[in-house]
Amino acid sequence: MTRIIIADDHTIFREGLRQILAEANDFTLVGEATNGDDLLVRLREAPCDIVLLDLSMPGISGITLVRAAREIAGAHRIIVLSMHEEHQYVVEALKAGADGYVTKNSASDQLIAAIRKVSQGELFVSAAASQEAILREMRTSPTELPHTRLTRREREVFDMLVAGHKISRIARDLDLSIKTVSTHKTNLLAKMDAETTADLVRYALRHDLG
Repeated sequence: MTRIIIADDHTIFREGLRQILAEANDFTLVGEATNGDDLLVRLREAPCDIVLLDLSMPGISGITLVRAAREIAGAHRIIVLSMHEEHQYVVEALKAGADGYVTKNSASDQLIAAIRKVSQGELFVSAAASQEAILREMRTSPTELPHTRLTRREREVFDMLVAGHKISRIARDLDLSIKTVSTHKTNLLAKMDAETTADLVRYALRHDLG
């Protein structure tokens, strides 16, 4: 039996995942987490084979959480669940240590296929993104400047953070939720290898991105 931990902060979505897993006869749910910190604790305490990980959760999240989960000793594999279909999100997740990437609008059979394929040591990217294109992007030269890897939306958030705008202001101006903007900030910080907004400002000044 493939042992699975679900990490998602939405109760209804977790219930849906439970139902999908229950309908298969080769999976067993061994734990659930509603935030990144809880997931890391569970990974240390309860062995599992697959982690179904939502990129957008309270606390540590996004690419940072993928990296942290990968660093914990164990044979678990990570399948990212995300609302984002852009190639750059997929590439960053895979580079951070994810073994699969499934968009939340995928059919349930895509998730089942992902779990089974990843369990066998293979890479899985849902049909919403071309796996060939993803792998090609992953081979991009490491000399590429970090800000060129940002998605269009992440670059907008980057520019507004550097300009001194608060998360709430950015959310209002871009017509996004505060949680979504926070997720974009977490992801772009990881891509830029930065820890704070101050680091982003210094980078912008150094590369004349003001």
